[in-house]
Amino acid sequence: MRPLKLTLTGFHGVRDGMRRDSVSLDLTDLPPGLIALVGPNGAGKTTIMDNLHPYPIMPSHASKMSVDAFSYWDHLCAPRAEKDLEWEHGGKVYRSAFAFAFRNPGKSRKAEYYLFEKDAGGDWKPVQLADGTLSDGKAETYSRCLESVLGSAEAFFTSVFSAQSRRPLASYQPGEIKRLLAELLGIDHLRDLSAKAGDVAKVLSRSLDTLQRDVLALTGKRDRAAVVAREAREIAETLNAQREARDAEAANGAKLLQERATLAAKQEANAGAEARLRELGQRQTELTRRTTLLASDAQAAAARSTARRQDLDRIVAGHRAVLVEEAAILSAAGERDAMQMVIGQKQTALASQQAIVDKLDAVQVEHAALASELKGLEQRGGTAAQLAKSLKQQADVIETVPCAEHPMHATCPLLAQAREARAGLREQVVTVESLRASYRTKLTQAQALQESLNERTAVRSTLISLQAELSRDQQSLQRLTALAARKPMLDTAREGLAQVERDLSALQEEDAIRTDRHKRDVADVQAQLGAVRRELATLATADVAGMLAQLDRQIAASREAMAAIAGRIEALIRQEGTLAAERERLELELAGLPAAEARAQALSDEIAQWKLLAKGLGNDGVIALSIDDAGPAITKIVNDLLLACYGPRFTIAIQTQTALASGEKREGFAINVIDADNDSAKDFSVMSGGQKVWINECLTRGIALYRAQDAQQPFRTLFTDEADGPLDPERKRAFMRMKREVRRLGGYEREFFISQTPDLVDEADAVIDVVALAAA
Repeated sequence: MRPLKLTLTGFHGVRDGMRRDSVSLDLTDLPPGLIALVGPNGAGKTTIMDNLHPYPIMPSHASKMSVDAFSYWDHLCAPRAEKDLEWEHGGKVYRSAFAFAFRNPGKSRKAEYYLFEKDAGGDWKPVQLADGTLSDGKAETYSRCLESVLGSAEAFFTSVFSAQSRRPLASYQPGEIKRLLAELLGIDHLRDLSAKAGDVAKVLSRSLDTLQRDVLALTGKRDRAAVVAREAREIAETLNAQREARDAEAANGAKLLQERATLAAKQEANAGAEARLRELGQRQTELTRRTTLLASDAQAAAARSTARRQDLDRIVAGHRAVLVEEAAILSAAGERDAMQMVIGQKQTALASQQAIVDKLDAVQVEHAALASELKGLEQRGGTAAQLAKSLKQQADVIETVPCAEHPMHATCPLLAQAREARAGLREQVVTVESLRASYRTKLTQAQALQESLNERTAVRSTLISLQAELSRDQQSLQRLTALAARKPMLDTAREGLAQVERDLSALQEEDAIRTDRHKRDVADVQAQLGAVRRELATLATADVAGMLAQLDRQIAASREAMAAIAGRIEALIRQEGTLAAERERLELELAGLPAAEARAQALSDEIAQWKLLAKGLGNDGVIALSIDDAGPAITKIVNDLLLACYGPRFTIAIQTQTALASGEKREGFAINVIDADNDSAKDFSVMSGGQKVWINECLTRGIALYRAQDAQQPFRTLFTDEADGPLDPERKRAFMRMKREVRRLGGYEREFFISQTPDLVDEADAVIDVVALAAA
């Protein structure tokens, strides 16, 4: 791209810097080489430089190098503003025409962007792309048409246009550098193919989702068919079992009817003995109940006797426990009085010892205060001594200067500070001596108190020992007092023990009487029960009536069971028919399941292939491999520039992969700078400001040179806006050498640059004076 003519109207930079509403610049007659834009600060140089390209952006004012990160409206000052740029690229001449208008005093805005191409007859025609996109004044269509000619704004402003305050390459994120290098390498179309492959995968995925839902529904029906088949088998097995049960119950009913007929015949033969059998049966039941009642009463009486005996045993144990301590209780009163006397003596000794400890605690507080004062005096004394030493050094200058014997020595203004130091030295020496005397006095007092503090530990230990002994004695006094108070319980225990022994004798006599009575009652009941059983044995007649009643109940139950079985069999037959119909319907629907599963598998395989293609053509696939291949070539170009222009000190290494903590590697972008003078390597971000400038410029121009080598229609012009500011004079000259080397290697026709360094401007092949341009 080579700018030919530029016209700016209604821009703040033109009005404020040149005092003009409009400026026009014809660049067609400029010679090849380095073209310098010169002028004082604020003269409009950057405004002109920012518009020497067809992109709708002023890069020195954009937060990032993309159209959506910039707005022209902050840089326009007239109700109507225009930018008209004629430029050449690839043997064709283009014209970028921007028109801006404020409506209703700034309340609404309108902007139009047109890209024209000059035809063979010299007429301007709007650019139209192969897909039919026409430059119709809209920002979107203009950007699409311009990118089809020059590429993206990011690539342009990273490689050939170095704007003020631009981001260094080292600050680019891996995704940004991949997009940039992909365009520079001419493989950015692969990203479009990757996106299209991803779109195809998404469309196929939606179809697969629908198909999988159908397969899932059919799979559910297949599971239901398996459940239905299992339930049908279970019902068939249950039905067979119910039929077998029905046959068995029918045979059992016939058998019960036969047994009832036999018992009915026997009942007619034994009608006379049934009444006596019923009477003996009732008597036997009463005697059995009587035997059980006697056993229960005997058991309850034995339990009551046992409980009473246990109560008396507990009372005896309690009284005996009191009598065992009789000797200790009787002697506790005397021991209590003696212990009270000992406690009184120890309390007196404890009070005396406590007074001594309180006195020594006060001494410790006083010693701590003296220690704090000593520390403060030590700090003040050190400061005062240091000040006195400094004043003495300043005062000694008076005796050491060469003019010590000269008459003007006493009035020399250069020795005023020394004379003031001599006057203050005497006062400072008195202050130091006073602090030292006070320190010695306090130190003597603290040492005297230290002897008393040495006794404090032993006295406090004695106090603690007395307190522990007094606590133990008071516990013993409480125990003896409680023991002496139990003396009246001795007589009560003796009387209670005698009463309990009498109660135990009476309880033993009651148990013997109760046992004899129980034995007599049991023997009488057993004799009566034996007579009843002997009479029952002589009557061989069976209780036919009871057996008939039992058989009647069994026959009725058998008939009910038969009816229940018949009902279950009927329900199972109906359920079996329902399941058979459902199974036939499910088998008909499941006939298409294998084909659906095959289609789903084939579609899934195709989606996997499209996704693999999208990944392979994307940032992490062929693009990443191409960038890895381009890294060494770009590095060589940059290092050749550094060596040719700045010497062998710095070389760079571009890392396209970064190591993770696990040892694995992932795609990334980092620039390491190797310093040959210091034999060290460090990241670009920690370099000094000036070093960053020339290394970043070499990186930028290295990428531009790499792009120029492979481009079929290379850019013919470079742009640099005040990039040499932080450089020292030697580096500025090397900066100009780099510009000429880049022009030579890349075959660039011109480079427009802005610099405030006169030496660099003098080396330019042509100069555009903005001040002269404003006066024209």
